Amino acid sequence: MDKVYFNLENENGFYSVYFFLLSSYIYACKTNKILCIKDDKWKFLYKNGLDDYFLLDKKILKYSSINNNNDNDNDNNNDNDKNIIFFCHSKEPNMLHTLHEYKLYSKELYTCNPDIIQNFNLPEKYNSIFIRGGDKLLYEATQHPISHYVFFLLKLNIDTNNVFVHSDDNNLVESVEKYITDNNINLKVYKITDKSNNGGAVVMKRLNYGDCKNIKSVDDMSNEEKKNHTVKMLNAIEIMRHSVNVILSYDSNVSRFIKLNFDCNVYSINHSNNLDYNSPTKNPAYSF
Repeated sequence: MDKVYFNLENENGFYSVYFFLLSSYIYACKTNKILCIKDDKWKFLYKNGLDDYFLLDKKILKYSSINNNNDNDNDNNNDNDKNIIFFCHSKEPNMLHTLHEYKLYSKELYTCNPDIIQNFNLPEKYNSIFIRGGDKLLYEATQHPISHYVFFLLKLNIDTNNVFVHSDDNNLVESVEKYITDNNINLKVYKITDKSNNGGAVVMKRLNYGDCKNIKSVDDMSNEEKKNHTVKMLNAIEIMRHSVNVILSYDSNVSRFIKLNFDCNVYSINHSNNLDYNSPTKNPAYSF
């Protein structure tokens, strides 16, 4: 079978790269090709690569260099070979997919390794609020008032007062807690962040400026620190997956992933929640 090659080496964030990988995976499935990935220089690598965190589908192979005869050959890469189908972040197939297809195939590609899933003392029934902070607010997204998330949740006529609140910035989680307390709102907050997460995530070292100037970037983390950072994020995603409702903003890749991959109700506070799942569209990494 013909092969499609995807290199995960890139400076961008976890779910940004994921969406480009997903686009290539869908292309490979539609065209009956094998997807081969190179993840030995992936930003979030701990020891092995994607399989540090995920169970890889048997249809996905790994390669160390591109060679027409042997994916594990150590010859120099030849990415410009006209017979090579090569993709990476921001270089994707010239093929549009529907949001329905992104949702369907994401469930094949994204299966967390059960070894990284932790047990937390959470109630059986709860809603969730997710707020992206950190470097996302430096250049790409706007911080919406905490009240907008809480009010949106309350207007859903929820039947539980349990709410899991998550952000890469623990300060935002504490702001939600404070807002709920100060306004005597009948919600009980659960969280997995602490003061070590104050300030939020900084993906690239070059984004250590402004409010993020004193935060260690993923670029500067040791492999062990990268693992701990990534495992906490993935556990939060899995916790939110089991919510009745998730309230967020589609301004981040994490939020757009949650909308596409989850089966529970997911609502954005500042976008239309009536998405067109049936028309071919651009990669969700760019927005909905």
